[in-house]
Amino acid sequence: MKDLLNPKLKKDDRVVCIFMAGETSVMPGDRGVVKDVGRGPGFTQYFIQWDNGSSLSLIEEDNLPTLDKWMYESDYEMRFKKTKNNLKESNHEEQMNHLMSNIEVFRSFDRNFLFDYLRKVQKSGITNMFGASQYLYMGSERIAHEHKYNEGKDDEAFDEVVEMADEAKDKMVQGAIKILKKQNKEISVNNVASMVKRYATKVLDMWMTTYH
Repeated sequence: MKDLLNPKLKKDDRVVCIFMAGETSVMPGDRGVVKDVGRGPGFTQYFIQWDNGSSLSLIEEDNLPTLDKWMYESDYEMRFKKTKNNLKESNHEEQMNHLMSNIEVFRSFDRNFLFDYLRKVQKSGITNMFGASQYLYMGSERIAHEHKYNEGKDDEAFDEVVEMADEAKDKMVQGAIKILKKQNKEISVNNVASMVKRYATKVLDMWMTTYH
């Protein structure tokens, strides 16, 4: 970016402020047009009509470091667009990596049912969704017992949660067994329970980041 800073300006050039020491009426990112160029003893003065109404000048020192920093508007736009595109590419790559690291959520679990169930849990208002993974395997009886008398819950959504909870638990168990078989691990109660808890967190995470 350094090679784009403080280019020589001429009348009618469009310019963007990058930095002006001690000034508040012209801030980084403000734009303007060069109205005139003047010379003083040891410096060049660029008279700017800023889009915000200010008429502060940019000063370019001949033999000292120039405190003011500016760019051509066209270079600024190109730089900003490139940065924005890089961020988009980076975010897309992060999303793809996230999806690939949780691919078994899609392969081994009935995500459509489980995601719909999580939406019902959210609508019911019985828990903060950041800690809702356990509701994927708690089962109907426990949920009904713990939240039956909660004030402020959505009763209709809560009834749907209770109705769906046992099926959600069964689907989590089925998915856990599929994964254990793929990994050639013993289908024991402890292994299934551990896998259910592990992937309940992953299912919730995928719902919150991808579909929520």
